Amino acid sequence: MKDLTKAYQHGTLAQIMDGQYDGTILLKDLLEHGDFGIGTTTGIGVELIVLDGVAYGIPSSGKVQKMDIEHEKAPFANINYFDQKLKSETLINLDSDSFQKKVEEEYKLKNVFAAIRVHGEFTNVLARSADKQEKPYPPFSKVAAGQHEFHADSLTATMVGVLFSSDVWKGPTAAGFHLHILSDDRQFGGHLLDFKIKKADLQVQIFQDFQLHLPIENPDFRPTQLDLETLKKAIEKTE
Repeated sequence: MKDLTKAYQHGTLAQIMDGQYDGTILLKDLLEHGDFGIGTTTGIGVELIVLDGVAYGIPSSGKVQKMDIEHEKAPFANINYFDQKLKSETLINLDSDSFQKKVEEEYKLKNVFAAIRVHGEFTNVLARSADKQEKPYPPFSKVAAGQHEFHADSLTATMVGVLFSSDVWKGPTAAGFHLHILSDDRQFGGHLLDFKIKKADLQVQIFQDFQLHLPIENPDFRPTQLDLETLKKAIEKTE
């Protein structure tokens, strides 16, 4: 039975900021925990989007691809079963900042985890993806500095995202919105940097349970002493 009350996360954001990019969960196993989510794959190979139970990836080329869930692994991902029966709210003419403020305040999300789904018409969309990294992996701040950006003037798409709304969660996660986008024609996608909503339907799913699954198969994860202050600054800068 699908648990609509739980958000599942594999890996930690601090681990990714530190350059631990080896995949430690097969995508097919990740999909046992949900049908809606975001993340990345080995070496920061793609910006991962799970929508309606299908895993898509956007590499540095910007070309959306359907993922090989039997072989591809993720070092980090957030996933949940999305409640299709949630009421929707129509949004009109909102920029990125206005959207985030409205959602956090209207849905009272200061201290919770939530999944955000928005489908409709977007304009001035700016998304990113980075080159796949090879060992020895650089820290994510260097990866992000060389990211590839994609722009769309007008787009019909689904925004897939999560919201961690308290600084309490820094390290395992990062406070704030983490948003990816995927066009209906599956030709455009990536990690969202900026956008405007022309007209779209919003659904917000709030969770009472959060499951953190640690990547103990990564030999660097267990013994590494993380520089938390440096990592917090890196998270704030890149996310």
